[in-house]
Amino acid sequence: MAYNSYGQAFRILDKYRLWSILILPSILSLLIAIIIAILAWTTSDDIIFYFTSKYPASDLNSDLGNLFKIVTSIAIRGLTFFIYLKLFRYLILILLSPVFTNISKILYVEVEHHEHKLNIWSYCFCSLRGIKIALRNFVLEIFATILLTILSILVFWLFPLIPILILIAESYFFGCVLMDYRFEKDEHTIREGIIKCRNLPGIPIGIGLIFNLILLIPLIGVMFGPVLAMIAAQESVNHINRSKSDANSIN
Repeated sequence: MAYNSYGQAFRILDKYRLWSILILPSILSLLIAIIIAILAWTTSDDIIFYFTSKYPASDLNSDLGNLFKIVTSIAIRGLTFFIYLKLFRYLILILLSPVFTNISKILYVEVEHHEHKLNIWSYCFCSLRGIKIALRNFVLEIFATILLTILSILVFWLFPLIPILILIAESYFFGCVLMDYRFEKDEHTIREGIIKCRNLPGIPIGIGLIFNLILLIPLIGVMFGPVLAMIAAQESVNHINRSKSDANSIN
């Protein structure tokens, strides 16, 4: 369903001529990505310098020392960028919450043909709700990542599976935040939205996994990935609602 929702997102943008809604979030996403990349690079430089400065220069100039510097640099940069990538995802969800709130309203009115008045108070409420669930899921994702890392140390044979489990966990938490923008339109509480995601975990996981794959596309991924994921999440909830409505009509 998540894969189809991403395809449906493109069809919606084309059918209703909504390509303009991509402009602002794509620019903001790119700016955030640039800042995060600079911070990740400078942070990893500082950490690499700290570790290499602990060894005598004569040792580092040997073949073994050069190998140590290369391996250390790769490991530190990889870990640093991994951490900052997590930060990037949730900075997008937090800082772009007002933008996502507006896009969600546009889709709800233009595509689903519902009446929805968004005054300043409801706009702020929806934006703050998005920030609240993003912060909640960020804490849970970090906790899950730490727990899985500890588990990989205690149960060594699980080590090859841990990166996959971490990817699934972060995809789930990311997808749940985006789906909540549509749950709010149905007047579900945050708690009710969480329960819905737990009952259908494959959908938020799929949304997050495909988003991660889109991020691998240079430049385009960081610019358009977040807003496409948001539209796909809303369409996934619409599909759930339509399926439930069809089932009720049959009964």
